[in-house]
Amino acid sequence: MLNSTRIQILLLLFYIVAICRQPHASGFKIEDCRALNETTNVTCYTPAKQQFNIDFSNEEHIKIYIYQDKESNTSTMFLTCQGSDEEVLHISDNLPRLSLERAKLITIDGCIPFEGIFKRLGLSVGTQVKLQRGVTDMPLKREYLSSLTKVKSFLLGGFEALDEHVLAGFENLETLELTRIGTALPSGLLAPVSAHLTQLNMRENNMTTPTKGLFASLQQLDALDLSYNVLNSIPSGTFDQLYNLTVLDLSSNHLSHLPADAFQSLHKLKRLFLSYNRIQQLEPNTFVALSALQDLKLDNNILDIAKSLACSIFDGLHSLEYMELNNNNLSVYCLPYNMRSVSVDLSFNKLKTLLLPPGESEPRQSVNLNLRHNQLQYLSDETLQYLHDSLAQLSLAHNPWQCDTASFLWLDFIKLNSRRILDLADVDCFNDNAYWNVTLFKSSNVCKSVTSLYYIIAIAVVSALAVTALIAAVFYRRKAIKRVEKLKSPKQVENTYENVGYQVDQNVY
Repeated sequence: MLNSTRIQILLLLFYIVAICRQPHASGFKIEDCRALNETTNVTCYTPAKQQFNIDFSNEEHIKIYIYQDKESNTSTMFLTCQGSDEEVLHISDNLPRLSLERAKLITIDGCIPFEGIFKRLGLSVGTQVKLQRGVTDMPLKREYLSSLTKVKSFLLGGFEALDEHVLAGFENLETLELTRIGTALPSGLLAPVSAHLTQLNMRENNMTTPTKGLFASLQQLDALDLSYNVLNSIPSGTFDQLYNLTVLDLSSNHLSHLPADAFQSLHKLKRLFLSYNRIQQLEPNTFVALSALQDLKLDNNILDIAKSLACSIFDGLHSLEYMELNNNNLSVYCLPYNMRSVSVDLSFNKLKTLLLPPGESEPRQSVNLNLRHNQLQYLSDETLQYLHDSLAQLSLAHNPWQCDTASFLWLDFIKLNSRRILDLADVDCFNDNAYWNVTLFKSSNVCKSVTSLYYIIAIAVVSALAVTALIAAVFYRRKAIKRVEKLKSPKQVENTYENVGYQVDQNVY
């Protein structure tokens, strides 16, 4: 035990000594700027704190800007070149020989070719390089990149076209950004960098359809960004070899349809972004293979889901935590089931019905459900029970809710779950030709209006009966009067007297 402790102490001492003997990274300092001013044709100055500008009096077509990060003590360098192709080609001929240190990030804008510029400035390449075409139309040649093959992060932007072999030799590349490329990318472009590449950004390339086989070799890729293109289709098999992909961004394109097998091989995918497209319908089983997906964004499309598919269209998403379906054309939605805790944004749709999943299913716990700005009037008793048991935080405002005899349970639900309704102060309901805030409206208001109706009906019936009785009384009274008047007529009196006299005579005799 003692020997083991001694060995650990010795190893710790060796580690501390090794760290202390390592040279400290030193960024560009004011002393370096002053030293450059002693060089012919070189001017270095500081227009702002932690910023250095380097100008060359005999070469106006190049500018150098250095930004110093005080916390990390590292430098970020920008090289910008302007001029005709001929002027840019000969920039290095006029530069003095300097010995600039390594910069963590180098951005090269318009300086093509730049191999000679690096040599004249004594500039060693860091781990990150951004190469942008800038103002020159000069084509990018493979030999221009020979000094960059050791970089781990590389950006190529602003070129009309790229040769299929332009990335040959970049075996250490981990992050690659290809933006503003004018034409379709060749299918074999990414094969040389497939060994360690984990991040690929291909935004803003006017891509309509991914080149067949473009991603076939990228089995180590973790994140793929294809946003802000003009993609109108994703052919089946496009992502089939991306077994380790966890993030896929297809937002801000022109997609109107997704094949059912588009994501069939992406079993490790955790985040899928499909926002700001033109998706109208989803095929059954589109997401069935995405059992690891945690974040799904389908907002700002024109999506509508048939009632017959509503409770099965998201089958397979057992790990989903966030789903954004806002700003679509949804008229029906099936409440989540067979998932973990999930937050769903359904605002700004045309929802009229919330469905319950078929069969026995337990409500998801700690759900956040945003139903604002829809067309909901009622929720069924079963739906209210589901939401009550799910402990969901709800947003219900800006719907035409009804407060009538069919809304008793809904009003009780509001009262029991008031703390879970995030926008309670804005939730109104319609009753008696007026909108009421649900915090001020009570079930008794509904009963009072119904009771008043019953009173009105009862009064009307009693009044009708009274009028009928009065009419009958008047009728019989008039009939009785006529009978009396008839009995009192002279002829009837004379006949009466004669009958009486006849009876008297009979008695006498």
